[in-house]
Amino acid sequence: MQAGPAVQEAGDGALSSEAIPRRSWLTSPRAYVLTAAVALTFFVADVILPRGATAAIAYCIIPPIAAGTRRRGFLFGMTIVCTLLTWVGYFFEPAGAVRWMSVFDRLMVTGAVWLALFLAWRRVVIIGALVATRDELERSNGELERFASVVAHDLRGPLNTVGLLTQVLSSCGSMTANAECGECIGSIQAQLMRMSNFIQRLLTYGRIGSRDAGMATCDCTAVLTGVRQNLKGDLERNCVQVTNDPLPVLRADPVLMTELFQNLIENSIKYRGEASPHVNISAARQSGGWLFSVQDNGIGIRQEDSDRIFEPFHQVSGFRSPGGGVGLGLATCKRIVERHGGRIQVQSKPGEGATFLFTIPQSSAATKQPASLPAALEPAAGEMEGVVHAS
Repeated sequence: MQAGPAVQEAGDGALSSEAIPRRSWLTSPRAYVLTAAVALTFFVADVILPRGATAAIAYCIIPPIAAGTRRRGFLFGMTIVCTLLTWVGYFFEPAGAVRWMSVFDRLMVTGAVWLALFLAWRRVVIIGALVATRDELERSNGELERFASVVAHDLRGPLNTVGLLTQVLSSCGSMTANAECGECIGSIQAQLMRMSNFIQRLLTYGRIGSRDAGMATCDCTAVLTGVRQNLKGDLERNCVQVTNDPLPVLRADPVLMTELFQNLIENSIKYRGEASPHVNISAARQSGGWLFSVQDNGIGIRQEDSDRIFEPFHQVSGFRSPGGGVGLGLATCKRIVERHGGRIQVQSKPGEGATFLFTIPQSSAATKQPASLPAALEPAAGEMEGVVHAS
């Protein structure tokens, strides 16, 4: 069950889509026309200009251009053509040219062209290997996700059966009369609920890691209203106050943004302090997009634990949640933010609550802005440090 997210995370870091060049317009038919046109232009310049092989040195850029098509046959063929054109130009040189110097120059050009071929060929081979590895990782991650879903379904069956049996036992008069039996049944039901929650969290974490964000118009105020409705029972039971400043409408994945806000609020509830929990959500426009702030008055955390907080299944020693947790809440938040191209960190001190800061880049931002924005929400890059809580 734990292998799926681990492999997915390795794939995200080592072979992300940003690390592997995508096929561009160079793979279209006009790429081949461009390569041939450039080679012909250099040949004409070589013939017309009375400078010996000077113009022919430009043939060295043909292999890198041809490599953009990722067609090895085309790359090799254009290198042969450039070599032939280099020596054809020798016979069109004007009379009076020093032949031995021209031969030497064209030998040097030929060597440079084939060196460019070697380097371009290596790049094509490396990119091909990376693409193949990425495709294999995507296939493997898909299989792991399906495997996790099947395993989770098979685990939930016995859990539901045990849960029903405990409900039947708890309804028996002989069991309810015995305080010790009632306590044991309650403990079993609590552990069943915890196991079910763990399975659901694990599936959510793996699913977010294996899909791209489905960008759409996202009204963050409406998203937060939905989250309040989802958590209505927890909010009332723990006397939690959730407030917000005006929030933007932007380009983001509404489903993932709902999961993000919900996880952060749940985290604040689990790691609450002695005072009634209060969570405030705000947003500020930055040059690069939007900076969101989720501030609570919880127990906070030590600075030395900040970097480990977003690791899956990690819970800081000495800060066990009163409300339980499996250690995947903030790891899921990090994945969601990264799927939008942003980053998440938190400022915190023990006993002083925490402020989660995450960004949605400009490419995801829409034109509609909140009516007013807090003025001091935009820290410098060096100020976004310190993280808190593990859910």
